[in-house]
Amino acid sequence: MSAQLVPPTTNKGATVKTIASLELSSQIPESSGRYLRARMRTIEPGGNGALHSHRELPVILYILSGTLTVCTPDGNCSDLREGQAAAEGKDVTHWTVNKGSMPVRYLQLEVGKEP
Repeated sequence: MSAQLVPPTTNKGATVKTIASLELSSQIPESSGRYLRARMRTIEPGGNGALHSHRELPVILYILSGTLTVCTPDGNCSDLREGQAAAEGKDVTHWTVNKGSMPVRYLQLEVGKEP
């Protein structure tokens, strides 16, 4: 792996704000202990999200502004641009980078164990 593809172990220049959270067991009894959350995420220019897995944390994200680069441990990187969406399930392990000159802002919908 080249130096630029070494997965980051910590977040840098990344913020998250939970917009809404709904405990799901009252809606779907089989989903006890799970929450549906809407979060606004921002990654500043030069910032990144650390290497992480989506095992037990399925996500759908929608890019509101900027370009988010998503890289996987096998060295593949792809860009998500404004207006694009992605679904990330249990088999996804990756990290994110903002290589641009403006903040990346995206809406993330997820089902997880914490509110």
